[in-house]
Amino acid sequence: MDTESTLIKNTHKLIAAVLIVVILVVGKSFLIPLAWSVLIALASYQLIEKLKEKTILPAGLIILFYLLFIVSVIILLLYFFYVELSHIASDLPELGNKISTTLHLFSQQLAENGVHVPDHVDKAFISDWVGKHSDIIIGFVTAFGSQIGNMVLMMLYLFFLLYYGDLIPQFIQSKIKDKHERAKVREKIYESMEVIKSYFLGLLILASLTGILDFFVFLIFGLEYALFFAVFLAVLNLIPFVGNPIGMLVVALFTLVTKDSIWSLVMVIAALWVVNLIHENVLRPWLLGDKLKINAFVVFISVIFGGLIWGVSGMILFIPMAGIIKVVLSQSSTNAHYAILFSEREKRKPKKKK
Repeated sequence: MDTESTLIKNTHKLIAAVLIVVILVVGKSFLIPLAWSVLIALASYQLIEKLKEKTILPAGLIILFYLLFIVSVIILLLYFFYVELSHIASDLPELGNKISTTLHLFSQQLAENGVHVPDHVDKAFISDWVGKHSDIIIGFVTAFGSQIGNMVLMMLYLFFLLYYGDLIPQFIQSKIKDKHERAKVREKIYESMEVIKSYFLGLLILASLTGILDFFVFLIFGLEYALFFAVFLAVLNLIPFVGNPIGMLVVALFTLVTKDSIWSLVMVIAALWVVNLIHENVLRPWLLGDKLKINAFVVFISVIFGGLIWGVSGMILFIPMAGIIKVVLSQSSTNAHYAILFSEREKRKPKKKK
């Protein structure tokens, strides 16, 4: 009978998990802006409360100014990418000539070493093709405009979440009568907010410092569009495991096309590799440490699963969500053992010498 009861419970959990995934996929146009707004609200709640205490402005006006600041930063970032990508698009014909020249020289070098590759590089054809298809990049740039609706929706969610955030303690107080249980739930909420705030703040500082280091590397080696690629790598570094390799690959291809010497490519990649070592072994442990208190495998699964479900937003959002799930599980009396799977391995104590 116990076996049958356990099987029924596990079946219910499996069905619930499948339903959650289906809801995440079907309702992503509604849930992605909501998830962003919830996480930003959790990270911003304590700041808004301090501003309420130190100023005489109405709460709604404080939140409105805060939202205007966030929107201004996002618009400036999008405008920066639009301007830089527009410049790159205007230079595509010249880049096409450089690509054809690079391929031609590469085939000649292979021929000198006994590897004969047919050289059918037509500079005019490549240049014409690039010129005709430059509208693809322009279309990619203007695709940012399609996200304006989601951004407006996210700001509306965020305003209401911050404005009515005071109702959550009242709800807990009316829902849970036991003082100890109420204190436990309140502690869980505050711990989740602290996890999100520390993680996001550390992540932004980490991306900024990495972007500055990359910018100096590109300036030293004279790479075109140094600021654009530095910001590009900084944004991609928000996505663990996946972002940095993709960014380095793009920079490597651009360096190979725009630089005449293969040594320039080698030196740029070597410098970026050193920056990545500093990023992973010095900056990340210092700024992030174990703020989420989840292991690298859970982070990796969160990135892959989030990417499959919600795309780039999922790759970023599912990591702090995993941290919140761990906090909730650890506070649960019946499911606390599942939190062990999210945790780091305990460091083994050195054996005492006899």
